[in-house]
Amino acid sequence: MRTAILLMISLFFLDGFAPHSPGKIELPARMIDGRFYIKIPTANGDTLLGFCDTGGGYNAVYPTAISRLHLEAKVLETSIDSEKIRYIPAKDVIADPNIPSPQLRASFRPYIKVPFFQVPAPSEESEFIKAYIPHDAFLGQFFFMGHSWTFDYEKGRIYVNTPLSRNPANKNIQRLGFKKDKAGHKLFGHPSMQVEIDGETIDVLFDTGASILLSNKTQTELLSSSKSIAGSFIAKSVFDQWHLRHPDWRFIEQGEVTRADMIQVPEVKIGNTTAGPVWFARRPDEAWSKGMIGTMDKVVKGAVGGSLFQYYKVTIDYNSELVRFEKND
Repeated sequence: MRTAILLMISLFFLDGFAPHSPGKIELPARMIDGRFYIKIPTANGDTLLGFCDTGGGYNAVYPTAISRLHLEAKVLETSIDSEKIRYIPAKDVIADPNIPSPQLRASFRPYIKVPFFQVPAPSEESEFIKAYIPHDAFLGQFFFMGHSWTFDYEKGRIYVNTPLSRNPANKNIQRLGFKKDKAGHKLFGHPSMQVEIDGETIDVLFDTGASILLSNKTQTELLSSSKSIAGSFIAKSVFDQWHLRHPDWRFIEQGEVTRADMIQVPEVKIGNTTAGPVWFARRPDEAWSKGMIGTMDKVVKGAVGGSLFQYYKVTIDYNSELVRFEKND
């Protein structure tokens, strides 16, 4: 299903994390339609546009980019549990030492010894998504693990090495949840957090890549020239309650190309800050209870992304498992 790829569920495990480099570093970044991209310098002087999706699964460089950079000779192949994996070492892609390499997953270590990007075969789903969200490389959950990041949505800047420490007096810092093994090691990098909407506290996924793919009708209604916008998602059961209780909230029936409905929530509360309006697209309850639960510490009811984050400077620390929201004035 096309909606399934928007969640980008990974099937692989992680153990440990990359070394922590001291000092705040600004990375070359670009913001397109409310979503962040890292501009990855390559050894041949070109640049890859890497889509930042903390709610995504694998890390990948697409075959079209591999061909453009003439990196075909660097692509390797192995078989893991009877599945053929094509990949390229991160050192053959990233020329800037300040840009972290993807995490090396524990289950891959007997087969792949270095950090890498997968090189997936072209598929109908990936081509569909790239048509709405143009990018050369996909930076999912394992890219962000083991580091602290600041996404300054107001200024369109990304920083790495911006650690957080627990401060009970700061209500705008909250603890994140991660799926872990019995020893307390993170298995996945999909963070759970909480927001308050319409007086109800809701568990959600922290998802910088959440995107709403606009139908032609919705583009016209929103006066948007973009085929997709930064968004947030919510379970159908919650969406339907909102629509029933608040018929005055802006609503677009079948607003997405996937025919999913959209609703605009006037206000979302995080800590002691309030921001809005925020667009949410409807997703099946099973996407969370049967899908994302595989990579998260609890069943969440949705995901929050750029339609909410646009109002904040957001710092997320995967090591201290904290997130801070600073309201843009």
